[in-house]
Amino acid sequence: MSHSIEPSMIIGACEWVGLPELGISRLRARVDTGARSCALHASDIETFSEQGIDRVRFRVHMDHADPDRWRSCIADYVGSRSVRSSSGDREQRLTIRTDIMIGHSRWAVDMTLTNREKMTYRMLLGRNAMKHHALVNPARTFLQGKPRAEQTGPS
Repeated sequence: MSHSIEPSMIIGACEWVGLPELGISRLRARVDTGARSCALHASDIETFSEQGIDRVRFRVHMDHADPDRWRSCIADYVGSRSVRSSSGDREQRLTIRTDIMIGHSRWAVDMTLTNREKMTYRMLLGRNAMKHHALVNPARTFLQGKPRAEQTGPS
């Protein structure tokens, strides 16, 4: 007998997300069921080792309208993966793992770091991150509101 996990929320084509481990309380994300992984607009990306743990240091650009608004971040390095961009080109991207918050829910996701400066949304929420957590209503946006900072545990 197969046990499936039912998603706990319905999200729209765009949602507010929080990345608490990166110190980001809210960021607008484009929901893309055609994309396998999440992508975050980042620059000045560099890997380093800290007490034997591989890490990544980078800047997250917060707002398309204000390119000078950014935050310095550090996250655990998961690996590198080949991703086909929206333009059809393949590129190697560094991948991190971090918690994401949408509405009242929080869970860990893998996220690639890339240049999305030409994109309106600084983050892309891919289908692997939504699996078991969310269903998408493409006709609506921002159904979950802004992330609730008081949520601390996984959902």
